[in-house]
Amino acid sequence: MMKPFAKALVAAGLMTASVTASAGLSANIGAMSDYWFRGLDQTGAGNGASMMAGLDYDQSGFYIGTWAADVSNGLEYDLYAGYEGEVEGIGYGVGVTGYFYTEESFIDGSYEELNLSLSYGPVSVSHNIGTFKDDTAGPDVDYSFTSLTGEYAGGYLTYAVYGDEVDGDYVEVGYGLTYEGLDFGVAAIFPDEDASAANNWVSSSNTVTLTIGKSFDL
Repeated sequence: MMKPFAKALVAAGLMTASVTASAGLSANIGAMSDYWFRGLDQTGAGNGASMMAGLDYDQSGFYIGTWAADVSNGLEYDLYAGYEGEVEGIGYGVGVTGYFYTEESFIDGSYEELNLSLSYGPVSVSHNIGTFKDDTAGPDVDYSFTSLTGEYAGGYLTYAVYGDEVDGDYVEVGYGLTYEGLDFGVAAIFPDEDASAANNWVSSSNTVTLTIGKSFDL
């Protein structure tokens, strides 16, 4: 799906088939029972299902793309670019991502990130360094987000933690498969017990999300 490792697991079961798409132009479309990303409910207090779609171009390890999702009354749209490669079985990636929101959405601002990733076999780690730029009178917020993921036979387990000026951590476990050309996924997300803190960017309750999607080579 999305090339930056930061967004690779956003739609749980849409990960493997989409992230490893062949070089060239590709598109994806999907739906999520409730759009959660990085331990946080992105539709605002469980406001229901979200539709999502993206467009990617990948050539010789370089990628550029865009992705959008319904968030409550507005729209999130992402722009990203970077490079992914492999040396002696060790995968690596470096890229940049911008997360933007339409005026009617519940987020008044945008996020700008540097995305770094490493992987070996079924284990991968990502480290993302970003700034939330507040469109209101509030100050900008610097943050980091680090995740460790293990995958096996369609299943995955992720532990992730925020840093810098932001707190929060969570565990996510999920499973994805492809059937009749469609990608299906289920994920259970368990935020930390102090998720109500003012500087904590994870939601305050556990949840289970369901996804369905389709990828196309153009």
